[in-house]
Amino acid sequence: MAYAARHPERVTHLVLYGTQTRGVLARKDPKLIAQSQALLDVMELGWNNPTPAYGEFFTTLHMPDTDADRFRAYGDLLRLTTSPANAVALLKAYFEADVSDVVSRIRCPALVLHAREDAIIPFDEGRLVASLIPGARFVPLESRNHILQESEPAWQLLASQIDDFLPVSSAQKTEMSIGELTPREREVLDSIAQGLDNHEIAEQFGISEKTVRNHASVIFEKIGAKSRAHAVALARDAGLGVR
Repeated sequence: MAYAARHPERVTHLVLYGTQTRGVLARKDPKLIAQSQALLDVMELGWNNPTPAYGEFFTTLHMPDTDADRFRAYGDLLRLTTSPANAVALLKAYFEADVSDVVSRIRCPALVLHAREDAIIPFDEGRLVASLIPGARFVPLESRNHILQESEPAWQLLASQIDDFLPVSSAQKTEMSIGELTPREREVLDSIAQGLDNHEIAEQFGISEKTVRNHASVIFEKIGAKSRAHAVALARDAGLGVR
């Protein structure tokens, strides 16, 4: 958020999920400060502790609704990712972070999504973020998981909202168009991208030059190519044409 506010020329769209403008220590709420300190103490003591209760504690906060295998795997992943000292330092820095003074300067389109029963960052904090960014769209997600699971409806909503929000780049459009080509059309386009002419392509596949020209005409229309050179450029951007 701070980067988007300070460098508007470098950010065209901003997607924020499960976020806040200020950490629990920056909110200066005595109850939250006590809770955050207790969490840091538990992390420092229990990060590498083999007692299952410690691992279950962290995992339950992040994704209470998941299957048993993923529950155990996530607990293992947390402990393998970093040391107890580094984990505490990272979380403490996050608790102290405060970007509330710059959020209102964000000018790019913003999409803010937040799980309604998120135990890591309160739902109201996500809603506050959206209210501070001019024109931001706020989407509540019906979930208790901070880390959404692909099997839950909230994940599908998040994915569809992001797809609708983000513009499709020219490269993505080309990739989608190439995906609509028949296997033969894709082979012909790959040969064109290699720099082969119609005669060479016809010999390669044992077809007539007229058939190659017909394929090329259909291909150019499908991928939006204005010329053979344009088709070569689009195909190579999509990874075709490598000998």
